[in-house]
Amino acid sequence: MRLFIIFPFPIITREEKIIVILNSNFSIGKRIRAQRLSKGMTQEKLAEAMCVPKSTISAYENDHVDIKTSVILELSKILETTPNYLMGVEKDPCMEEIVLLIDQIKDKKVRDVILVQIRALVENQ
Repeated sequence: MRLFIIFPFPIITREEKIIVILNSNFSIGKRIRAQRLSKGMTQEKLAEAMCVPKSTISAYENDHVDIKTSVILELSKILETTPNYLMGVEKDPCMEEIVLLIDQIKDKKVRDVILVQIRALVENQ
């Protein structure tokens, strides 16, 4: 049995899994993927918007190629984020909200349940 928790911030869903990125050390590829999924875009749609093959988007998301600055700028515009976020210079905008919301939960048992669920979500992505 899988337990899912409903958070009051946008959740990225794919193949019946919920992915929550809480780690600011993710690679540029993982950040691109997370942002693409949060916008409900497929690799095909992103590739179409950028006029590149789907395999190029896959290579970006899997960190198989170095991405030019001009491409990062284009990705950030299409994905409605900042180049700094994609490059890991700034944190995910919802990250601080997540921390603040969890910090407001005073019941240790509830916090423990949330922590277990977040770990499970991260491990299953």
